[in-house]
Amino acid sequence: MITPGDVVIIKGGENIPCDVVIYKSNEMKVNNASLTGESEDIMIDTSAEPTRNIFESKNVAFFGTACTAGEGTGICFKIGDSTVIGQIANLASSAESA
Repeated sequence: MITPGDVVIIKGGENIPCDVVIYKSNEMKVNNASLTGESEDIMIDTSAEPTRNIFESKNVAFFGTACTAGEGTGICFKIGDSTVIGQIANLASSAESA
């Protein structure tokens, strides 16, 4: 079981197991189509400057997306319902009950 603060190694062809900040990458690409609808893969850039909007961060990979190429190592910062996709699911279910 992964918990926040764990080091996670992700390889091409694997699903992202949690929301993770990547600090080491070897040509790692992720596909965020399940979150953003954007079909083009995104190259992870560990040297990118931090951004205020997490979706614009070049060194973050999200639970529910896929690593399509390369590999990366990062630190888990969100799991389960706390992940971005978990928050979206919670919003969707609360909207249905309203």
